[in-house]
Amino acid sequence: MGPNMGATDDEQRVIPRPSQRRSAVHTTAKHRAGTRRPGYRTTVEGTVRTPDGLVIIPDRPNNTAVSRGRTWPIPTLKAIGAVGGLGGGLAFGVLGFLEREDTLLGLIVAPVLTLIVALSARRFVLPRTNEFVAAAVLAGFGARVVGAVPRLISGADSPVYQLEGVRIANALRAFDFGVDTGRAIPGTGSVRYLAGVVNVVTNSDYVSTFLVFVLFGFIGQVFFLIAIQPVLNDAQMRIATLLIMFSPTMAYWPSSIGKESLALLGIGLSLYGASLVYERNWSGVMSVLAGVSIVGLIRPHVAMLVLAGLVFGLFARQTENRNRFVMHVVVLMVVLVGAMLMTGASAQLFNLESFDGVSDVSAALDFAQNRTSQDNSAFTAARVGSVRDYPLAAVTVLFRPFVWEAANAPSMISGIEGAILAGLLARAVPGLIREIRTIFQRGQLLYAVGFTSVFIFLFSAIGNFGILSRQRAQVIPFVLLLIAFGLGTERLGARRAARR
Repeated sequence: MGPNMGATDDEQRVIPRPSQRRSAVHTTAKHRAGTRRPGYRTTVEGTVRTPDGLVIIPDRPNNTAVSRGRTWPIPTLKAIGAVGGLGGGLAFGVLGFLEREDTLLGLIVAPVLTLIVALSARRFVLPRTNEFVAAAVLAGFGARVVGAVPRLISGADSPVYQLEGVRIANALRAFDFGVDTGRAIPGTGSVRYLAGVVNVVTNSDYVSTFLVFVLFGFIGQVFFLIAIQPVLNDAQMRIATLLIMFSPTMAYWPSSIGKESLALLGIGLSLYGASLVYERNWSGVMSVLAGVSIVGLIRPHVAMLVLAGLVFGLFARQTENRNRFVMHVVVLMVVLVGAMLMTGASAQLFNLESFDGVSDVSAALDFAQNRTSQDNSAFTAARVGSVRDYPLAAVTVLFRPFVWEAANAPSMISGIEGAILAGLLARAVPGLIREIRTIFQRGQLLYAVGFTSVFIFLFSAIGNFGILSRQRAQVIPFVLLLIAFGLGTERLGARRAARR
């Protein structure tokens, strides 16, 4: 019998440092509970390093254990991913045979990308989370391949990006790397240039380029899941994974050639880097820089939100470490330099001479409100002018349009989803209130609170349901994280009460 075959479900394996191997012992559930206390550090591999140097490796649940629970069985999640990839590819093939779109190659590309995601989830996601999350990631990509089909049919921006991308790709093949994008960089010009780079690789095939951009946004969401795993218990992590992977907003709006997919890639990478920074891992600084750069090239004002979230998370009291002060100083310097660059880019985006005062912020919001309050989806923006305006602005930015305000099928789906999210958030509020102290101890949760709060303030100036529904995809993962934290806490509280 192996060293772990006789262990119970409440036991874990402990790998001591070489100098401590003679005194190594198996740990119990008490150690597992202790891994959430200050002084314990979760490593990238999913293990937990205690202050005395012991490395605790949690036993991973197998397929049977997950299947007997109240969450979806792992085989079902894998089947959803496979069916989604094959079904999406078949849909692209049908569109191509009907000559509605040049999508015949999607019949091959969609299943191949699904297979690549399956292998990557096993290779990169599984060691950092668990088998349930890895299976849900595959299922989530299948959902996004299916969501990409209506996005390709009805997308207004994607054909323009592809047309410009093909033009830029031809210039890049001729080694003209300074080709004019026709639009400003940072901004739309950045998306056009990247579309050109991708078209060089895909040989200017539309559906292949389309699915590569779908993959960009999906990778950002996977980074998001890996980043939040260390601060959630098993119940919370499963809820968060299912919500993020199967949210209609996350499966539909970023699944196209456009800014949403790239913005989500940068946000997810930034949060992943921030999670490493909060654990005093210096490699996280590079991930933060990469993520902020990606978002800054697309939407510099959203990059400022990313930096704000990073600063909020620094106030968490996750661990006691003598390198804490040095790490904070370095990160704050990065934030300061990044903020200086992003304010200049944001001023250019909003046609302002500068962006360094309250009046400039107000002018930028006026610009956004006037520019978006047009066409059939326009409404009166719930602009934040004081603290009293914040509740209405939060409801508008996160949950509207209401079902009776929907003007078409996508807005109707968005309205139904908003109502469900509002109900879930109301159900999660007791758990969030009960664990408010824990929220202030975990950097990723404070990051979510800070990002969401500032996002509501800035985007309350949007006066168009279509634009708001699309750009909401950047904040919904953080809202789902808070919902999962509150619901998971509530479930654990109910279990403890039942035991008592």
